[in-house]
Amino acid sequence: MKCPVCETQHTENDIEICSVCGYDLTPYPPVLGQIPPEFLEKEKKRILAAKRVWERSQMIVSQFQTQLDGIVEKIDRLTQEQNQQQWVNLQSQLDEINQKIDRLTREESQPSISELLSQQETKIQEAIESPLKPIQDEQKKQPKREEIPLKSSSGWNYSKLKDFLESGNWKAADEETAKIMLAVAGRTKAGWLNVDDINQFPCEDLRIIDHLWVKYSNGRFGFSVQKQIYINCGGKPDGNYPGDTIWYKFCDEVGWRVNESFIDVDGIKYDFGASRGHLPNVSAVWWFLAFVFFSRAEACNL
Repeated sequence: MKCPVCETQHTENDIEICSVCGYDLTPYPPVLGQIPPEFLEKEKKRILAAKRVWERSQMIVSQFQTQLDGIVEKIDRLTQEQNQQQWVNLQSQLDEINQKIDRLTREESQPSISELLSQQETKIQEAIESPLKPIQDEQKKQPKREEIPLKSSSGWNYSKLKDFLESGNWKAADEETAKIMLAVAGRTKAGWLNVDDINQFPCEDLRIIDHLWVKYSNGRFGFSVQKQIYINCGGKPDGNYPGDTIWYKFCDEVGWRVNESFIDVDGIKYDFGASRGHLPNVSAVWWFLAFVFFSRAEACNL
């Protein structure tokens, strides 16, 4: 049996619907007498209309298939071009690496590749450990914590400062630090320290103050921490002004300068989230002469 629409051949009486176009292939029921000619003519027209629809749909499918084939071809071509470009780039990188290896092996005065790799690993390790260096240096310079007295030969008792720091009361600790420094230097009435006061400040008291700050901030705050940041920014602890570039960089690092403007007293952050080296600030005492103070810190082995 052949489908009258799509002309697909089917085995006789084994199917009711054409598997290709879906046309009804069931036979007409038996009738008595002759089938009216009008019915046959109408049926022919119906089949012809269905056939035209089928042919039209097949033409559209063919057009879409052609377009799809073209798209697939373009994708394949672009993929090949991309792969080729990637291969060229990789080959270029490989050639460059080979040239470097050849140059290193030819030059006897140059270290071996293994030595270069070892040097690079050392640099990476140093970069990882560098943030810990100020704390490690501080620990080496300072005597054991239990040996640090809370009372200096100047007669000042540091128990209150210890209590403030131990409880995380950074604002009270900063104010107590300023009070102590003015008292030790005999400048309580003046309310600030000059260059001579800073250069003559007792090392013992300075070490006690710094030790307490470093200890209870876990190495985040303290004079020795500030001094190391100052040096890392290019400053020299010689008591001389380092120039605006280095000074501004240092102040930016410790959070004393924000958005190219120096902070005022209200801008000081008294919390553990403040920048490293932000405290002690004691701005009313020596902030504008911090670079001089770092010279004293260096002399006192902070």
